[in-house]
Amino acid sequence: MIRLSMVAVPPSDQYLAAIAQIGVENLVHYDMSHDPRKFDAFPALVERARGFGLRVPVIEAGPPIDSIVMDKDGAEQQIQGWIAALPMLARQGVEVVCYNFMPQLTADAMVVRTDFAARTRGGAKTSAFRLADVTPATVPHHEKEIPPERIWDNLERFLRAVLPTAEAAGIRLAMHPDDPPMTPLCGLQRIMSSVASFDRLLSISASPSNAITLCAGCFTQLGVDVPALVKRFGSRIAFAHLRNIQGTPTDFMESFPDVGNLDMVALIRAFAREGVPAYARPDHSPLLATDAAAEEGYGFQGHLFTLGYLRGIMAAV
Repeated sequence: MIRLSMVAVPPSDQYLAAIAQIGVENLVHYDMSHDPRKFDAFPALVERARGFGLRVPVIEAGPPIDSIVMDKDGAEQQIQGWIAALPMLARQGVEVVCYNFMPQLTADAMVVRTDFAARTRGGAKTSAFRLADVTPATVPHHEKEIPPERIWDNLERFLRAVLPTAEAAGIRLAMHPDDPPMTPLCGLQRIMSSVASFDRLLSISASPSNAITLCAGCFTQLGVDVPALVKRFGSRIAFAHLRNIQGTPTDFMESFPDVGNLDMVALIRAFAREGVPAYARPDHSPLLATDAAAEEGYGFQGHLFTLGYLRGIMAAV
């Protein structure tokens, strides 16, 4: 069965206390910045979380990876940064590093949305994507497009260099899908945009450290049978993002977990049936009226609602 986790943005003492109070023991550290010093304060966070009875077994995301993805000057230095960081993270109790291989163009890599004021149930504000609304201004950049096979070469080079250190440290590198999972987008190729992409990723290495983040929202955006993917990928799933969407692959909004295209009960049942003990957390929730202003998708109250809903499903199945 999945191991419920929570993210706290920001990781204030108030939020950490609330996570402990609802009976969750696993904090997911969320920091998508590209700063090479991003983990300098991580040991202090782990110690502070421990004071609330929390572990920090998962981080999102790892060290900077932008030059690695696009094969720029500095790629080798970034690979060495990963090799240096993983043992330190393992000493702090980290077991899973969720990462992605999108061009790292924005504060959240290259997650693309065209509307941040869409409305779902009860008027809750949420984000949406409509391919017809994508323009050069959606994600402005000056990157030069490179072919998909070159990006695959960059990924394989990264994994072959870093996986031995990850294995020795007992850390699993869990690839997140492109969001939305389509390519090209905003003038750039992306490679993790299909189920076949993840089959290919896993074929690069059979190491347990070469793993997957099953983002329910992204795979639902593809229009595939998401619960069936739990059996397909099995123990290679190290982490899961549990969220829902309404709409089609080219026109969708993010919704509450009990409203949308995905049958969340069927997904949790699949995790239970297959015995996959992945860490899993609520993700990208609509903003509730009781939420303070928050980073898009990371209102704490909305995540609490999703967590309670997931716990109810788990008790039922």
